[in-house]
Amino acid sequence: MKNDSLLRAEALLTGGNIFNRNKKDPYGNLSANYIKAGEMGLKGSLGLINDQSKLSDLAIGRSNIAVAGCEVIAVYNLLKRYGRGARAVELPDLIECFERSGVMLGGRFGVSSRAMADFLRSMGLKTNFTSDPSDFDVLGQYCSDLILTVMNDRTNIFKQIHTIYVSREDAPDGAYYFRPYNAGLRDRFSSIDDLIKALPGGKASGISLIGVSGESRY
Repeated sequence: MKNDSLLRAEALLTGGNIFNRNKKDPYGNLSANYIKAGEMGLKGSLGLINDQSKLSDLAIGRSNIAVAGCEVIAVYNLLKRYGRGARAVELPDLIECFERSGVMLGGRFGVSSRAMADFLRSMGLKTNFTSDPSDFDVLGQYCSDLILTVMNDRTNIFKQIHTIYVSREDAPDGAYYFRPYNAGLRDRFSSIDDLIKALPGGKASGISLIGVSGESRY
């Protein structure tokens, strides 16, 4: 499936937000998530999240963050890192924002790529977006904070997608490297393409890339 088709499918799945809430909690998950985040030591934390599998107690719509929260985590990590956390928000609040607008199929399929980009723009960040993998490394030249969405297995769409925050690290000699978070990788990479090739399974393909920078190019 082409990337543009995937993005159109995402847009369709974000419809009907009246069904996004957990039936057991018709007023939303915010209060319960604040309690859980406090118990996990996430409330007010300065660190980035690097293992979503530990967050099954945090709800997103009718699912939970361990299952369908990679996009929320990617946005959370970017806000924590960008501008030294000046625009960071608490994780429960961020989940609440996407529950209201952006989650797909009541949260079961995470958050759409466009919704992530729109949210970052709403935070006052100059946000770039491309669904053309040939532009990924070009965008990486201009943006130090990125959100990458990939198909886990380009040969099998049923293996779903994954979204990660990527930080560009600039070296004194002018070189730069890309370090992924919540990706099952500890290395850093000289290109976005190399990062995608190294993702678990070895069959990932890029869907979209969001970049935050001082100027918009896409």
